[in-house]
Amino acid sequence: MGRTQTETITVRVTPEEKYAIQERMYEAVAPSMRHFVMDMCLNGEIIVNSDLRELNSELRYQGNNLNQLTRLAHQGRVTVIDLTELLSVYRKILLTLGGNNNGNR
Repeated sequence: MGRTQTETITVRVTPEEKYAIQERMYEAVAPSMRHFVMDMCLNGEIIVNSDLRELNSELRYQGNNLNQLTRLAHQGRVTVIDLTELLSVYRKILLTLGGNNNGNR
């Protein structure tokens, strides 16, 4: 008895991303997009970097803080904000990711 496929996964991509995926599918000589995506998802290389998890958490916290400040500013409850600490964290993140600090202050 064959396997029954009852679940669906939907992913939205830009036309450029779709084209790039199709190009890789053709390079791999995959018989179909489904076969290619399944093979890449189930057998593709996964790189785990625990530093990026910590970095992602910090970015999420900082993003929440920035959203709260923006909301308060739009409400007129805050008029002057010192973003020195936030910029410092973003500079550290940029340097960690291998960027440069050309926009130094």
